[in-house]
Amino acid sequence: IQTQCPSGGHFLYKGGFLMKQENETKKRIRSTALRLFEEKSFEEVTINEICKESGITKHTFYYYFKSKDDLLDKFYKIPCGLSMEEFGTIFSMDSYVEQLWMINKKLIDFVQEKGIEIIKQIMIKNLSNDQGTFAIDTSEIKDMIKLMVSIIDKGKQSGQIKSQIDSKDLVRMFHQFFHSTMFVWATRNGDFDFENYLRYHFEVLYQVEDSQRKARTLGIEEL
Repeated sequence: IQTQCPSGGHFLYKGGFLMKQENETKKRIRSTALRLFEEKSFEEVTINEICKESGITKHTFYYYFKSKDDLLDKFYKIPCGLSMEEFGTIFSMDSYVEQLWMINKKLIDFVQEKGIEIIKQIMIKNLSNDQGTFAIDTSEIKDMIKLMVSIIDKGKQSGQIKSQIDSKDLVRMFHQFFHSTMFVWATRNGDFDFENYLRYHFEVLYQVEDSQRKARTLGIEEL
Protein backbone atom coordinates (compact mmCIF):
# COMPACT_ATOMS: atom_id res chain seq x y z
CA ILE A 1 0.00 0.00 0.00
CA GLN A 2 1.44 3.38 -0.94
CA THR A 3 0.49 6.91 0.07
CA GLN A 4 1.95 10.30 -0.85
CA CYS A 5 4.23 11.96 1.73
CA PRO A 6 4.85 15.72 1.95
CA SER A 7 8.57 15.59 1.14
CA GLY A 8 8.07 14.26 -2.36
CA GLY A 9 8.19 10.51 -1.92
CA HIS A 10 5.83 7.76 -0.92
CA PHE A 11 5.21 5.79 2.23
CA LEU A 12 5.19 2.06 1.58
CA TYR A 13 3.38 -0.23 4.00
CA LYS A 14 5.23 -3.54 4.03
CA GLY A 15 5.03 -6.23 6.65
CA GLY A 16 3.53 -3.85 9.17
CA PHE A 17 6.33 -1.30 8.77
CA LEU A 18 6.13 2.17 7.28
CA MET A 19 9.02 2.78 4.88
CA LYS A 20 9.65 5.98 2.95
CA GLN A 21 10.57 5.71 -0.72
CA GLU A 22 12.26 8.58 -2.53
CA ASN A 23 10.66 9.49 -5.82
CA GLU A 24 12.67 9.50 -9.04
CA THR A 25 13.22 13.27 -9.16
CA LYS A 26 14.66 13.39 -5.66
CA LYS A 27 16.89 10.38 -6.41
CA ARG A 28 18.13 12.05 -9.61
CA ILE A 29 18.98 15.30 -7.84
CA ARG A 30 20.89 13.46 -5.10
CA SER A 31 22.81 11.15 -7.46
CA THR A 32 23.70 14.07 -9.75
CA ALA A 33 24.96 16.12 -6.81
CA LEU A 34 27.08 13.25 -5.47
CA ARG A 35 28.66 12.79 -8.89
CA LEU A 36 29.50 16.50 -9.09
CA PHE A 37 30.94 16.47 -5.54
CA GLU A 38 33.29 13.66 -6.58
CA GLU A 39 34.28 15.37 -9.84
CA LYS A 40 35.00 18.71 -8.16
CA SER A 41 34.45 19.16 -4.46
CA PHE A 42 31.50 19.84 -2.21
CA GLU A 43 32.46 23.51 -1.78
CA GLU A 44 33.00 24.17 -5.50
CA VAL A 45 29.69 22.73 -6.69
CA THR A 46 26.82 25.24 -6.73
CA ILE A 47 23.10 24.61 -6.48
CA ASN A 48 22.77 26.16 -9.95
CA GLU A 49 25.09 23.46 -11.34
CA ILE A 50 23.15 20.71 -9.62
CA CYS A 51 19.91 22.07 -11.06
CA LYS A 52 21.34 22.36 -14.57
CA GLU A 53 22.82 18.84 -14.55
CA SER A 54 19.62 17.39 -13.07
CA GLY A 55 17.38 19.21 -15.56
CA ILE A 56 15.33 20.93 -12.86
CA THR A 57 14.57 24.44 -11.63
CA LYS A 58 15.79 25.94 -8.36
CA HIS A 59 12.23 25.87 -7.14
CA THR A 60 12.18 22.09 -7.62
CA PHE A 61 15.52 21.71 -5.79
CA TYR A 62 14.26 23.61 -2.75
CA TYR A 63 11.03 21.63 -2.79
CA TYR A 64 13.05 18.49 -2.00
CA PHE A 65 16.14 19.84 -0.19
CA LYS A 66 16.78 22.77 2.15
CA SER A 67 20.45 23.14 1.16
CA LYS A 68 23.49 21.32 -0.23
CA ASP A 69 24.08 19.88 3.25
CA ASP A 70 20.62 18.34 3.17
CA LEU A 71 21.70 16.23 0.18
CA LEU A 72 23.97 14.26 2.52
CA ASP A 73 21.46 13.65 5.30
CA LYS A 74 21.14 9.93 4.55
CA PHE A 75 24.93 9.47 4.88
CA TYR A 76 25.29 10.81 8.42
CA LYS A 77 24.62 7.35 9.82
CA ILE A 78 27.34 4.82 8.97
CA PRO A 79 25.64 1.43 8.52
CA CYS A 80 26.80 -1.26 10.92
CA GLY A 81 23.87 -3.68 11.12
CA LEU A 82 23.90 -6.94 9.18
CA SER A 83 21.29 -8.23 6.74
CA MET A 84 20.24 -11.87 6.99
CA GLU A 85 22.32 -12.61 3.88
CA GLU A 86 25.42 -10.94 5.36
CA PHE A 87 24.84 -12.70 8.66
CA GLY A 88 24.70 -16.07 6.88
CA THR A 89 27.83 -15.35 4.83
CA ILE A 90 29.87 -14.28 7.86
CA PHE A 91 28.93 -17.21 10.05
CA SER A 92 29.56 -19.72 7.30
CA MET A 93 33.27 -18.82 7.59
CA ASP A 94 35.51 -21.18 9.56
CA SER A 95 37.87 -18.39 10.66
CA TYR A 96 36.86 -16.23 13.63
CA VAL A 97 39.37 -13.65 12.43
CA GLU A 98 37.61 -13.41 9.06
CA GLN A 99 34.18 -13.26 10.70
CA LEU A 100 35.35 -10.30 12.75
CA TRP A 101 37.04 -8.65 9.78
CA MET A 102 33.96 -8.95 7.55
CA ILE A 103 31.85 -7.09 10.13
CA ASN A 104 34.42 -4.28 10.20
CA LYS A 105 34.75 -4.36 6.41
CA LYS A 106 31.15 -3.18 6.07
CA LEU A 107 32.23 0.14 7.60
CA ILE A 108 35.37 0.23 5.44
CA ASP A 109 33.33 -0.37 2.26
CA PHE A 110 30.95 2.44 3.20
CA VAL A 111 33.84 4.92 3.48
CA GLN A 112 35.50 3.85 0.23
CA GLU A 113 32.25 3.74 -1.75
CA LYS A 114 31.15 7.22 -0.62
CA GLY A 115 34.55 8.69 -1.45
CA ILE A 116 36.78 11.38 -0.02
CA GLU A 117 34.56 14.43 -0.65
CA ILE A 118 31.49 12.90 0.99
CA ILE A 119 33.51 11.67 3.99
CA LYS A 120 35.05 15.14 4.41
CA GLN A 121 31.61 16.73 4.50
CA ILE A 122 30.33 14.14 6.99
CA MET A 123 33.23 15.05 9.30
CA ILE A 124 32.77 18.82 8.81
CA LYS A 125 29.05 18.56 9.53
CA ASN A 126 29.68 16.61 12.72
CA LEU A 127 32.32 19.08 13.89
CA SER A 128 29.91 22.00 13.52
CA ASN A 129 26.83 20.17 14.82
CA ASP A 130 26.97 16.58 16.07
CA GLN A 131 24.91 14.39 13.72
CA GLY A 132 25.52 11.23 15.73
CA THR A 133 27.66 9.68 12.98
CA PHE A 134 30.36 8.61 15.42
CA ALA A 135 28.12 7.67 18.34
CA ILE A 136 28.92 4.39 20.06
CA ASP A 137 25.91 4.18 22.35
CA THR A 138 23.11 3.39 19.88
CA SER A 139 21.22 0.11 20.32
CA GLU A 140 22.39 -1.09 16.89
CA ILE A 141 26.06 -0.53 17.75
CA LYS A 142 25.66 -2.08 21.20
CA ASP A 143 24.24 -5.21 19.55
CA MET A 144 27.17 -5.33 17.13
CA ILE A 145 29.66 -4.92 19.98
CA LYS A 146 28.10 -7.91 21.77
CA LEU A 147 28.35 -9.95 18.57
CA MET A 148 31.99 -9.00 17.99
CA VAL A 149 32.92 -9.70 21.62
CA SER A 150 31.44 -13.17 21.24
CA ILE A 151 33.50 -13.79 18.08
CA ILE A 152 36.70 -12.48 19.72
CA ASP A 153 36.20 -14.74 22.74
CA LYS A 154 35.87 -17.76 20.42
CA GLY A 155 38.91 -16.57 18.46
CA LYS A 156 40.93 -16.42 21.67
CA GLN A 157 39.82 -19.91 22.68
CA SER A 158 40.81 -21.27 19.25
CA GLY A 159 44.21 -19.54 19.32
CA GLN A 160 43.47 -17.44 16.22
CA ILE A 161 43.45 -14.27 18.36
CA LYS A 162 46.28 -14.04 20.88
CA SER A 163 45.67 -10.63 22.47
CA GLN A 164 45.00 -10.76 26.21
CA ILE A 165 43.24 -7.38 26.22
CA ASP A 166 39.58 -7.51 27.28
CA SER A 167 37.45 -8.35 24.22
CA LYS A 168 35.12 -5.35 24.62
CA ASP A 169 38.13 -3.02 24.95
CA LEU A 170 39.57 -4.48 21.74
CA VAL A 171 36.35 -3.67 19.88
CA ARG A 172 36.32 -0.12 21.21
CA MET A 173 40.01 0.44 20.43
CA PHE A 174 39.62 -0.69 16.82
CA HIS A 175 36.43 1.37 16.48
CA GLN A 176 38.35 4.50 17.51
CA PHE A 177 41.29 3.56 15.27
CA PHE A 178 38.90 3.17 12.33
CA HIS A 179 37.53 6.69 12.82
CA SER A 180 40.98 8.27 13.26
CA THR A 181 42.26 6.49 10.13
CA MET A 182 39.21 7.67 8.18
CA PHE A 183 40.01 11.24 9.22
CA VAL A 184 43.67 10.96 8.14
CA TRP A 185 42.74 9.21 4.87
CA ALA A 186 40.27 11.98 3.98
CA THR A 187 42.59 14.86 4.91
CA ARG A 188 45.40 13.27 2.88
CA ASN A 189 43.05 12.82 -0.10
CA GLY A 190 43.29 9.04 0.00
CA ASP A 191 47.03 8.81 -0.63
CA PHE A 192 47.32 5.41 1.08
CA ASP A 193 45.49 2.08 0.92
CA PHE A 194 42.72 2.61 3.48
CA GLU A 195 41.61 -1.02 3.67
CA ASN A 196 45.08 -2.56 3.88
CA TYR A 197 46.18 0.00 6.49
CA LEU A 198 43.25 -0.96 8.69
CA ARG A 199 43.77 -4.69 8.09
CA TYR A 200 47.43 -4.40 9.07
CA HIS A 201 46.61 -2.67 12.37
CA PHE A 202 43.64 -4.98 12.96
CA GLU A 203 46.06 -7.91 12.87
CA VAL A 204 48.53 -6.14 15.13
CA LEU A 205 45.92 -5.04 17.69
CA TYR A 206 44.26 -8.45 17.93
CA GLN A 207 47.62 -10.26 17.70
CA VAL A 208 46.27 -12.46 14.95
CA GLU A 209 47.87 -15.88 14.49
CA ASP A 210 50.40 -15.88 11.63
CA SER A 211 48.40 -18.29 9.46
CA GLN A 212 45.43 -15.88 9.58
CA ARG A 213 47.34 -12.76 8.54
CA LYS A 214 46.59 -11.26 5.11
CA ALA A 215 47.67 -7.61 5.26
CA ARG A 216 50.45 -6.34 3.04
CA THR A 217 53.41 -4.92 4.96
CA LEU A 218 53.10 -1.13 5.15
CA GLY A 219 55.52 1.06 3.23
CA ILE A 220 57.41 3.85 5.00
CA GLU A 221 55.06 6.45 3.45
CA GLU A 222 52.10 4.75 5.12
CA LEU A 223 53.52 4.84 8.65
